[in-house]
Amino acid sequence: MDDTLDQDAEAAPHIDSIIDQTWRSTKLEELENALNTFVSPQRLTPASRDRPAGGMFGYRGHFDLGIFRVHVESDVEIDQSPEEADDRMAFVVGPSEPSQLKINRESFTISQRHGVIFSSGPQRILTIPKDAEHRVLITSRHKIAECCAKLLGHDLPGFLDFDIGVDLETPPGHSWLRLLEYVETELSDPEALIRQSPIAWRQFEQSLITGLLLSQRHTYTDALLRPQSAAAPFYVKRAEAYIEAHYSDPLSLADIATYAGVSARSLQNGFQSFRGMTPMAFLRSVRLQHVNKALLAADPAVGTVTEIALACGFGHLGEFGALYKRTFGETPRQTLSKVIYR
Repeated sequence: MDDTLDQDAEAAPHIDSIIDQTWRSTKLEELENALNTFVSPQRLTPASRDRPAGGMFGYRGHFDLGIFRVHVESDVEIDQSPEEADDRMAFVVGPSEPSQLKINRESFTISQRHGVIFSSGPQRILTIPKDAEHRVLITSRHKIAECCAKLLGHDLPGFLDFDIGVDLETPPGHSWLRLLEYVETELSDPEALIRQSPIAWRQFEQSLITGLLLSQRHTYTDALLRPQSAAAPFYVKRAEAYIEAHYSDPLSLADIATYAGVSARSLQNGFQSFRGMTPMAFLRSVRLQHVNKALLAADPAVGTVTEIALACGFGHLGEFGALYKRTFGETPRQTLSKVIYR
């Protein structure tokens, strides 16, 4: 940038150095370039006839977990075009003067009292008023799913879906904002322990993600917040072991219940109570995980998606394709093609 590029603090020695940079410019296109480099492809367009002005963009953290602030000096529309979904997710909170986010034909308010959570993929249009400053947390959907699985005590069949609109005037909302302030303070401190110790960074990361999971509505909120029951009964664990060993077979609910030694109804209730899903949903999850591993290990010149899906127990390929994309954010063919670039 031909205005100023300020690096606020030197990152202390760390296995993966923390990004700590701030850009200030009088040119909107240079602010756009910085956002494109560190966040995602987007286009900034003046939303009024006033002379376009620049602003500030500051990023602290790692690529898959960081906080950035963006300040614009004129009314701006930010167009984040449709893109192939990746692993990152954003939480956005704004100033007292509200901004508007449009996604999937729905509009959401961003202010001090209302935030938004969204992942990459569909087109997003953000209308920001002059002199507004937004704070954005970027984190990893994969790490969120991993943390949620650990808290629940069982694997999850893919990423979590969060409610897009966030009410920050609730007790969980207040708690989340306090945690976000703490995170930003630690990331801003050049002497912070998280800059020196990978162990401290991992604990820091887990605390943040756990706070996000417990304060915001998503697919597994009810399962996380309900009183913890005793360990899953023997028949649930027995059924899971049977599914893991025979996932490629044409299993039915009756087959699994018979092996577990209980009725199909009892097995359904056990899985719903202790795993938050049905036995057949657990079977589909296991099959999807095996397909994903097989696709990543396959030679695309020899193996095919159809062969791998059938070998892992999927009989309806159309349904399989939809389930796979919903779970992993890409088509099976896209996963297979990644092997070429490994």
